[in-house]
Amino acid sequence: MFTRTRASSRLRLTAVMTCLIIAVCTAYVGAQEPIVRPQQVTKWDKTTDICIVGFGLAGASAAIEAKRVDPGASVLVLEKMDKKFSGGNTRASGQTILIPDPKDVDKFTAYIKACNEPNPLPDEYLDWMINQWTTELLPFLEEVAASADYEVGYVGGGPLRWQKVTEFEDLPGSDFNACSASLRAKGSLGFEVGGVMNGFEKAVWKLPVEIMYETPAIALVQDPLTTAVVGVIAKKANGETIAIRANKGVILACGGHSNNMYINQNFWGADSMYTCGTPANTGDAFPMLMAAGAKMWHMRNQTQSGGNWLGIKVPDFEATFIREFSMKGKSWIEVAADSTRFYDESRSYHRQHEKYKDFGAYVDLRHWQLQPTHLVFDEATRKAGPIVTGWLSWPITTYGYKWSKDNSVEVQKGWIVKADTIEELAAKINRDPKALKATIDKWNSMCATGKDSEYGRDPKTMSAIVAGPFYAVEIVPTLVATTGGAERNTNSQVLSWSGKPIPRLYEAGELGAYIPNLYQNGTFLADAIFSGRAAAKHALTLAPLQ
Repeated sequence: MFTRTRASSRLRLTAVMTCLIIAVCTAYVGAQEPIVRPQQVTKWDKTTDICIVGFGLAGASAAIEAKRVDPGASVLVLEKMDKKFSGGNTRASGQTILIPDPKDVDKFTAYIKACNEPNPLPDEYLDWMINQWTTELLPFLEEVAASADYEVGYVGGGPLRWQKVTEFEDLPGSDFNACSASLRAKGSLGFEVGGVMNGFEKAVWKLPVEIMYETPAIALVQDPLTTAVVGVIAKKANGETIAIRANKGVILACGGHSNNMYINQNFWGADSMYTCGTPANTGDAFPMLMAAGAKMWHMRNQTQSGGNWLGIKVPDFEATFIREFSMKGKSWIEVAADSTRFYDESRSYHRQHEKYKDFGAYVDLRHWQLQPTHLVFDEATRKAGPIVTGWLSWPITTYGYKWSKDNSVEVQKGWIVKADTIEELAAKINRDPKALKATIDKWNSMCATGKDSEYGRDPKTMSAIVAGPFYAVEIVPTLVATTGGAERNTNSQVLSWSGKPIPRLYEAGELGAYIPNLYQNGTFLADAIFSGRAAAKHALTLAPLQ
């Protein structure tokens, strides 16, 4: 009797609690939380077979592949930005897709394996990627390009030719041949800024795929018993919250965390870190993935895979410009927090994604550790040419900003600090005037002798900083991409900490990229294509939700 009474009490209590939950959850409780339970969704506003979160290269590849595999499948893409500013980091990238020579598979495999150290991918992952690179990639690119009235173009503007493109020539297999491909409008020749994303988005636009711009995903809908992800909660531009049921799978392709200062500081350890790519990459998927039980990886590689680039941040843009790789002037230096020089500023570090060899190992340029750093130059360098690159970074590729040829407009805007003396310049940028003057005097004396006794800078790039007025601009660590996210397998399924896939949850592109350490140019975009296609293929093998 007592036992039955306790059991009945439990049942009544459970019923009461259930009613309370249903009463509270008349809309989407937890819509601002990373995980919502299916019981909390009172109405599905949309239903689709595949819901893709993010319309960059990975998301576009997933959408295209889904319609290739099953033309009747319904595909919905949620994009955080408006139509003009969609495209993710692909839009602002160097547009290179690496295609290795099939004859050099063994060399290429050895090279990529060496790049991955000391955090190697499982062999099955690497083998799968190599197969994608050497058998699947080029035919897929050509198919997508043709559907968009685009074509595959190659470095140099001519036909496909195999050549050396390696960044780390001392690694095993680095003598492999490959080509650096991109996309451009058919018959246009030359290089098209943003060409890869331009071509892929046009290909998607021609398909029966629904794209909801200005509608970011804000939560996953996950069954607490099976852990299957059955949909997403998204927020429209007008603030309306909607629930989307995904009958076969959710593909997170919403980019990394390059524009999330909290993650950059607490997962990487930087004082400050900015993006030169899309401002939308604020790590939106990270709380969702963690709350879903995903196993995270590649949050802090031995090096920042895409590199800590030399950015110039101005108040008019959320993303940075990139300091000119090959400065036209010679009378300039960079100084660290203590106003001294700290490396050979003139080398082409961008050819190894801002890495250099130190004590036998590749490491990142040290700007991220030595903040604030400044580029200091004189009137001769100001007139010599733009101090930023003219073809890379979000303000240029997406907003179309054209930096003045002599930097004069940017001086007038106040982006570049100007002063009549070095001491005055130091005061304006909050530096010790005596310390900065001592560094400039030392530099000038080395220029007089024609030898950089500190860091061995090429004398051909050296001139004294004497022609006032004098100028300075802060150099901030800048990310072109990040690799952190959830661990995924070769089906792009997100893995839990037990190593098992979280049902119906996928990840593609920069978010949780397969790249674990040194980055070879052209592999990020290839990774986005591989992972996006794999996610769509696998999701379409699943039975729809009941």
